[in-house]
Amino acid sequence: MQFDFTRNYFELFDLEQRYAIDSDKLAACYQQLQSEYHPDRFVNADDQDRRLAIQVTTFINEAHDTLRDEQSRARYLLQLQGIPFDSDQDTTQDMEFLVAQMELREQIDEVDQHQEPLDRLDELASEARKQKNDLVQTYQQQYAAEDWEQAKETVLKMQFFARLQQQINTKQEILEDQLL
Repeated sequence: MQFDFTRNYFELFDLEQRYAIDSDKLAACYQQLQSEYHPDRFVNADDQDRRLAIQVTTFINEAHDTLRDEQSRARYLLQLQGIPFDSDQDTTQDMEFLVAQMELREQIDEVDQHQEPLDRLDELASEARKQKNDLVQTYQQQYAAEDWEQAKETVLKMQFFARLQQQINTKQEILEDQLL
């Protein structure tokens, strides 16, 4: 079995190396690669090919997960440009942004005190989506302008919205359980 691990994730899925991707093409290429390299196809192969099939499948899964997720894809694009990320150290230093995030989280925590908590939660979720979409647009402009440091700062802000969405989902489940 042959596989080129030196290809970047965009090359692997035959996609242009840019933020906006063809998600249908990503899905189709992913399915094709999975069917071609899945370890089940190599059950009767020698040990080396079986191990390689597992490594290839792991690489394909990681590539797919990275490109499918907006924040991970943005981060990966910057890494391809040589911009380092340190998960333990890197965070945004924009205090206005951080305060706004804290306020939004507090509003989500206190939504059950609202007269129509699910409606209020929907409003907050909509506000969070808009803010995230604004960051995505900003990132795309910064990336196109090759403003790597500002693009990195924007990616660091984008990561807050994944946690925010989890908080919204958890709160929604709690509220729905209370209404049942």
